[in-house]
Amino acid sequence: MGLFSKEECAFCGNKVGFFSRKKLINNEGYVCKECEKKCSALINVSHFTRDELKKHMEYMEKENKLYEEAFVPIDKKNKQRFVTISTGIECADEIAMFRYVSPQADKKVYKELFRYDQIKSYEEYYKENTNASNGKKYSEVGLTIHLNCSRPQFGESAGSVVGAGSRNYHPYVHEIQVPTARDTDSFSHVGLKDHLDKVFGVYEDNSFVGGIKSSIVGTNKERQERKVAGEGFKALGNLAKAKITGNEEDAEKAKDSLNTLKNDAADLVTHNRASLTRTANEVEDRILGNEKLV
Repeated sequence: MGLFSKEECAFCGNKVGFFSRKKLINNEGYVCKECEKKCSALINVSHFTRDELKKHMEYMEKENKLYEEAFVPIDKKNKQRFVTISTGIECADEIAMFRYVSPQADKKVYKELFRYDQIKSYEEYYKENTNASNGKKYSEVGLTIHLNCSRPQFGESAGSVVGAGSRNYHPYVHEIQVPTARDTDSFSHVGLKDHLDKVFGVYEDNSFVGGIKSSIVGTNKERQERKVAGEGFKALGNLAKAKITGNEEDAEKAKDSLNTLKNDAADLVTHNRASLTRTANEVEDRILGNEKLV
């Protein structure tokens, strides 16, 4: 076959030219630009087999249903956008999920969401400015969000797969780079980082007023620890009362207190991931029912 010969797309069957297709691994055929629009903007389709990419498209179709029915209806004032020159993320705390925003993602047929509990860590990144005439130290700064991912990175053996089938492991994406400023002399990611710190219960206000507040009421972690201790005493009191009275209503209150204590203690240990998982699971179960994303 010549360089400019047309090949058949492995998914739709249409004949496509060299500049309108990408080759799948293991010589399993090609995917055309239109079918590639059904895939995530954050994957390289050339790293997939035909069956893997077909499964990915099915995954993206379910993600789009989740996006349309869970994310879109949320009022704009309850979403937090961190977008720099058309690229970034938009958070929806009430469903414990966010979406990736970029010109490439906007062109896709299916939109996708990422769960907060899939975030493993996040750290700042920077790109040195090579344009001497610009005068700025960095051409771009931002945050790299690392995700728990059950798929090995390209070139790794399948034996490295962990978390397969777990909803707090993303099945395809390992990391997302979120630019927070371009052509700058300093890091400017405070808004996004602060928001993620609040999501995971590790935010501390380092301002003058925040320092005074912390000296009076304690740090965020100290306040969480006091809350768990308070819930513990409350649960013990309700248990004792229920045992003495034998009242069904008192027994129900004791049960509720124990559940609250359990949830608060789990959030303290996991940096809120326990409650984030519950929230995301409830949303997925409500929208998708018995369908599975992975």
